[in-house]
Amino acid sequence: MAEVSRRDVLRGSALLGGGLLLEVTVGRATRANADPDAARGEETGLGTWLRIAPDGGVTILVEKAEMGQGVHTALAMIVAEELEVPWESVAVETRTLEGPARSMSTGASSSVRTSWEPLARAGATAREMLVAAAGARWNVPTTACRAREGRVHHDESGRSLGYAELAEAAARQPLPLRPSPRSREDRRLIGRSVPRVDIPAKLIGRAEYGIDVALPGLARAAVAMPPAAGGRLAHWDAAAARAEPGVVAAVELPEAAGGGVAIVAEHQWQARRALERADVRWEATAPTFSTPAYTRRLQEGLGREGLVVRERGDVRTALESAPQHHQARYEVPFLAHATLEPPNCTARVGHDEAEFWAPTQSAGRLRSRASALLGMPESALRVHTTLLGGGFGRRYEMRTALQAAALSRAVGRPVQVLWSREDDIRHDYYRPAFAAELRAGLSASGKPIAWQHRIAGPWYEAREAPSWLRRRTFELQAARGGPLAPDWLPDPIEYRFPRWMRRPASSLAVEGGWPAYDTGSARLEWVLVDAPVPVGYWRSVAHSQNAFFAESFVDELAVRAEADPIAYRLSLLDGHPRGRAVLERAAAAAGWNTSVGTGRGRGVAVHSAFGTWVAQVAEVSRNGERMHVEKIVCAVDCGDTVHPDTVAGQMEGGILFGLASLSSAVTFDAGAARESNFHDHPLPTLGQTPEIEVHLIESSEPPGGVGEPGTPPLAPAVVNAWAAAGGERIRRLPLPEAPAGPTRRNP
Repeated sequence: MAEVSRRDVLRGSALLGGGLLLEVTVGRATRANADPDAARGEETGLGTWLRIAPDGGVTILVEKAEMGQGVHTALAMIVAEELEVPWESVAVETRTLEGPARSMSTGASSSVRTSWEPLARAGATAREMLVAAAGARWNVPTTACRAREGRVHHDESGRSLGYAELAEAAARQPLPLRPSPRSREDRRLIGRSVPRVDIPAKLIGRAEYGIDVALPGLARAAVAMPPAAGGRLAHWDAAAARAEPGVVAAVELPEAAGGGVAIVAEHQWQARRALERADVRWEATAPTFSTPAYTRRLQEGLGREGLVVRERGDVRTALESAPQHHQARYEVPFLAHATLEPPNCTARVGHDEAEFWAPTQSAGRLRSRASALLGMPESALRVHTTLLGGGFGRRYEMRTALQAAALSRAVGRPVQVLWSREDDIRHDYYRPAFAAELRAGLSASGKPIAWQHRIAGPWYEAREAPSWLRRRTFELQAARGGPLAPDWLPDPIEYRFPRWMRRPASSLAVEGGWPAYDTGSARLEWVLVDAPVPVGYWRSVAHSQNAFFAESFVDELAVRAEADPIAYRLSLLDGHPRGRAVLERAAAAAGWNTSVGTGRGRGVAVHSAFGTWVAQVAEVSRNGERMHVEKIVCAVDCGDTVHPDTVAGQMEGGILFGLASLSSAVTFDAGAARESNFHDHPLPTLGQTPEIEVHLIESSEPPGGVGEPGTPPLAPAVVNAWAAAGGERIRRLPLPEAPAGPTRRNP
């Protein structure tokens, strides 16, 4: 295990009243372009505290948000393994963000990947300090002592002391520079599916989500926002709203909080009823935006040469000389996150300080934005991260927090802003719509010798830039009549923005677009097609569409070569043993080489994302043009695994999330979203849920992410199965009709 460095710090101190308090912080995240905070160059402190109380209780305070992904359990297991304590004695709390600036961010499937080593070091450090305290008390060498199940033992004399008896003395021990980690062979906790720490409180209703926060004097707010980006308030009847029972205030929201109006009342339904009486009307101030027009722009974009993000070999020459060619275009729509807990935030703003309770994926971003709105230093703001009723990237956004802050300041009391489902769907930061064109030059046997993947769509990160920078970017593109060069900001323009913002080639739009297969020459291009609607991070980000594009295309190549889709992929994965392993495991578990029966088909997809390989085999049945998704078999290699049940659960959740994307879309007319609730942006029902099997491959690779990699392969596996069942090849999502449930109930 690496020794402590200036970017990786352990601090120990005594607790008031006795005990041991240990802090571990680390430097920047490993995938800066997937973490908005790290991407801006801020320090990403892990800031995890390990607290051993005088009574021996162990509490781990983490900065990672628990949104159902089981991260609190996984992180606690890492510490408990090294600390040598019974699992039943461990408690986990989410740390409050306060004091010196720190980013608390949860996303990019990075929590375990970035936390494992420093947390293991924290546990090992605390263990060695406790052992040293015991050795000092007994006046024996520490090498003669061992920690086990929350106690330190001296086998020669038969003596032992509990951690509660040693914690205060341990706090006075020097920090070991090189704490010794446990070997894989000695693990007793990691790799087991122990009871999750968050489940009991959820089962008995004591878990606190953002929507559950209740403070003395709390008022509730309902908001109305412009239906289209750039819309402006034209009329509202504030007096009529104020006349309703329970109304505290009718407020116009500042532009810094997104604009619009809000009603603050004693109860939520009073606020919502008063908002209906306010007769709010809007006028457009920007050109209208529609889905058909944007679809045409995406297709036009594919006709232009894009920004070359990555290239291997001479693709143009290889394409021209290839004896065969195949080309296809694909398209995916805008999608909402549709988290089950609608966006909300509670704020209490005082004269020179403020406090927030929020289901947020980034307390640091929340505090930064709220600080600018309120004109207070960040150190004057505290953020309490509650449990999240779903995240998926949606909880990076701060609009509800800014609204709550503005309203609390206006009425002088705590305010909770709670959006309706309609507010959520119509004012999301959407997964962008994208189109892609893939071209392959093929050998005589049908193997690719040249591969070109051109992506057309928005720039995710552009919303982080000021409006003048966005305008200038697109002016430059229009003036050049084509793609932007990599160094696209001319010298005369003054800017103070990180390099990732100055180079669109680093955009999240292209992640997952480079082929994992042996394709000979390869080129990945991106054509910037701006969308004047808010776009954001959606579960698996660009992997969700780029896996659909690439895995649908490679399936078409296999069919063209008259090859088995599994065998065809395996022949192109010689350099990726983990990819081959998940593909072979999924195929075997699904009975790939057995007959599927009349009117049925199996399809496959394999993809690598966030350090994890996933392969999925979908089985569908066909009733005319009606699709029934019967079964999904998933094999995953996520490297070293902490909690197997969590991995399986995240794969299942990612599969269902991907299943929802097959039948959902957000479409726009006159700049406003048409869809509003689950009736027109549906989630899979219980009857539409197929049988799901998850197979974990044991691996000694470094830990990979599991929250997102289960989503990307689902869509291509299903549409490939549909083609195998005799259906028309699907290249555009959503499906014309939502897939039905299994033709037989799962056992």
